[in-house]
Amino acid sequence: SDILNPKPIEMGFYVGKNMEYAAIPLADSTTKLMVFYMGKQLKVCRNRSAAINLIQKHSKGKSIAVLPV
Repeated sequence: SDILNPKPIEMGFYVGKNMEYAAIPLADSTTKLMVFYMGKQLKVCRNRSAAINLIQKHSKGKSIAVLPV
């Protein structure tokens, strides 16, 4: 509950078809998030909107189709 805290702590989130992106809050900060893709660290973002923008840009460059050989 964040009733008594004027600035709630960032909770983090998962996104993607198979939940491949995760934004997890850092221990020493109330706003910073570490963004992960498939278990690998991508970047530390200052806030939730920066993390969402990073995930959107990163997901546009990924291709899910496999070409036949």
